[in-house]
This record gives sequence, structure tokens and C-alpha cells, in this order.
Amino acid sequence: MNAPPPRPAGRERQHLVERAVEAMGVAHSTVQPAVRTVTAASPSVPPLSSAAPAQPMEALAPEPIPREALAAVGLMVGSAQGARNRLAEEYSVVQHGVLRMVRATPSVDGRCGRIIMVTSARPGEGKTFTSLNLAAALVQGSQRTVVLVDCDGKAGSLTDKLGLRDRPGLCCLAADPQTRIASAFVPTAVPRLLVLGYGRMGRPGSPPPATLGAALLRLANTYPDHLFVLDTPPCLATAEASLLAPMVGQVVMVVQAQATQRAEVEAALDLVDTCPNIQLLLNRSILRGHDTFGAYGYDDYHAPTSDRF
Repeated sequence: MNAPPPRPAGRERQHLVERAVEAMGVAHSTVQPAVRTVTAASPSVPPLSSAAPAQPMEALAPEPIPREALAAVGLMVGSAQGARNRLAEEYSVVQHGVLRMVRATPSVDGRCGRIIMVTSARPGEGKTFTSLNLAAALVQGSQRTVVLVDCDGKAGSLTDKLGLRDRPGLCCLAADPQTRIASAFVPTAVPRLLVLGYGRMGRPGSPPPATLGAALLRLANTYPDHLFVLDTPPCLATAEASLLAPMVGQVVMVVQAQATQRAEVEAALDLVDTCPNIQLLLNRSILRGHDTFGAYGYDDYHAPTSDRF
């Protein structure tokens, strides 16, 4: 893997954090929550190596996760009726930026541009909500299969909430490379959206993050047309985000507006600095009339969104 060139001291980091602080610096009110992105500069990346991908294994056919179960854990993008709402419009903008970064980030040995890691500085900032809705938005925007991967695995994680604890998952692929990859994918009621749970093994018996990274690269190599969205533990809570950062194409750092401290954001950014492409996504930011969707006569289909972040 080729390391990115050294960053001039304090230059891009100060610019990125200052923009985030400016975006967060508005008075608290009861208006609808929203998301905002601030993108870091991206250095050039060498071209993809010519290794031939492994062939996919034959998939089993588990029952799809129903839309009601996805909605219960926060899915608000891509309704069955195609209804549009303010949050869906926000995520539409976010996914366009993520897809542009995917296209601009060639894969190299040890890094895959199609892997998007979603994390946060600390717990409770909305990274799982963001991972789920970003994955659904990417399905709509790219027309590609998107795999939502639970890299957390703690009690109460996406794996537990979707009832996938007893199925083979990421930790099983990491512990045993011979595990049938496709058998671990679970389809959902959203076409082309798959979920890969963490698996039967929970902490403290989970495999080291380095082996999780090797399993994720193997997955991406096996399915070269898929996008992978990783729901990763908070940077300041565990080592996973820091150790996975060198092999992902981009990091989406979820920041809870009006709550997360600047020092926490800076510390989290330092831990994922080995990824050349970092975006800040402000969760629960305050919408103002001139910078949000819903004007120009479209209020009828921009239904209010609940604060379930």
C-alpha cells in the first residue's frame, strides 16, 4: 500500500474542523434535524493492481429482512411508495458526494475505494442510523448492490436489532476464510440492499481488527461490483476504526451538532488519518429556511421527520 503524502502541518485539518465548527455554530431550536457534509482534500492515489478477483460462492436464500424491521432501526430513505421527505433529500445529496469519491479513488494493494467506513468520535452520535440510510441512498443513487456491514457487534448493535446474531457474519469470515461468503449475506425488502451481520462471536471473543480488515478486502475482491458500507465502532471507544482506516476508500465521520466537542472531533480525525478521504457529516444540525429543502412549493411531500437519531 502506498501511504498518502504528508499533510502540511495544521493546514487541511484546521480548514476541515473550522468549517465543521462554523456549520455547527447555530442556536439550538426545535426545527427538523438534518445532515451536512464537509469534505477533506484528497491526495492522488496510484492505479489499481491487476489481481484477478475470486469467484463468488453460491448464495443461500435466507428470508429478506422486512421493511418494517428496517424502519424500526431507523430506515427513512427509500420508502416502498417512493415518497420523498426532507431527510431523504439530504441523504440524496450525501450519497452523490460519496459516489463521486468512490469514482475518484482507485483501489490499490491493501485499500479498496468501494469500501465506505462510517464512524464517529463517541457513542450516540448516529453512526448506525447514518450507515443504514446512507446504504439505502447509495442503492438508489448508484443502481448497484450495496452491502451494509456491522463491524461493531456489541450488544444492541445492528446485528442484534435485526435478529442476525445466530447467522454467520463478518467475524466468522475473519476467523475462517473458508466460510461461505454469500451464505452470510442477508437480503432486505429494499432491492439490492444486503446486510452482513457481525456473527455469532461477540466481545470479548471477537477476532482482532486486522483480521476483520483482511476479511473485508476479501469480500470486496470477491464482489467487485458491490459497494460496502461499514458501521464501525466510535473512534474514541475502540481500535477498529483506526485499524480499518488504511484499507477503506473513504471515512464518513458522523458528528452530533451542538454536542460533540471540537477536541473530540480532532482526536477522532487523528485516528483515521491514514485514510486519504475524510468527510464530516453533521447529524441533528439545525435547519434554517434558506439552506434546506422544503421550499419552492414542495412542502406537501417533504413530510416531517421524527428525531430518532
